[in-house]
Amino acid sequence: MWRNYTQAKLDAQYDQKTLVSDEEHARHREYKVAESMRVRAKLAASAILDLAYGMSAAEKLDIFKAPSKGAPTQVFIHGGAWKNGKKEDASYPAESFVARGANYIAVNFELVPNVTLDEQVRQTRAAVAWVYKHARDFGADPDRIYVSGHSSGGHLAGMIVTTNWQEAFGLPVDTVKGVTAVSGLFELEPVKLSWRNSYLNLDDAAVARLSPIRHIPNHPLPLVIGYGGGELDEFKRQSREFAATWRARGHPCVEIELPQLTHYAGNYEFNNPQSPLLAAIFAQMAL
Repeated sequence: MWRNYTQAKLDAQYDQKTLVSDEEHARHREYKVAESMRVRAKLAASAILDLAYGMSAAEKLDIFKAPSKGAPTQVFIHGGAWKNGKKEDASYPAESFVARGANYIAVNFELVPNVTLDEQVRQTRAAVAWVYKHARDFGADPDRIYVSGHSSGGHLAGMIVTTNWQEAFGLPVDTVKGVTAVSGLFELEPVKLSWRNSYLNLDDAAVARLSPIRHIPNHPLPLVIGYGGGELDEFKRQSREFAATWRARGHPCVEIELPQLTHYAGNYEFNNPQSPLLAAIFAQMAL
């Protein structure tokens, strides 16, 4: 078992219901959906929606354009335990990024168990490759691409910046100039041992391939790590250890604990003008 946890306690550490009731979770989801609808309506004139970056119906992205050409781009990967979520409900951060002068892109991808986690990783990488190759088509600077994600999206963001995949897509190794991972999972061994493996179907080889903490890059890349003070202990530990491992390689890292925030509340920090997390992201982007 993992770190002296019993099976029941390990399962609880990877189940948000341990700390957040179904009712509270539903309220968070309703708020996120409503905020995304509001922002999509507000920014409709500058949005380019449902652009295909791959062959499957799920491989689409939404672009919310910056007011000026040559702006940086923030690519956001939604969470949802790898099996829930869609780009339409990840529109809410666009308000803050566009107002600050950046393009914002929400990525859609096929969900587990319809595809494997390996395929989900491939799709999100393909989305970043598409953004790089088409940046000038929507007025963006291809040399100023940043990636962020929340929860399972934080894991996928980690997989975009920690593994050597760029060559297969014909990209430079430094395509992504910075990453932000909020409440992500970076070592999948305890995930494999928990109840979550009933739908992830990870084996030892997959854990080795898909754990970002095992693939820290050699080139220095700015990292922002965020997590809530009200999160499960394992989620906090995962973020702290990833940040420590990143710094140990000599790479720049800003680590932010958001006091009292639960896992789901961390979502809102991407569109909270008072948030130290959003301030750190803007600093990373030189905005």
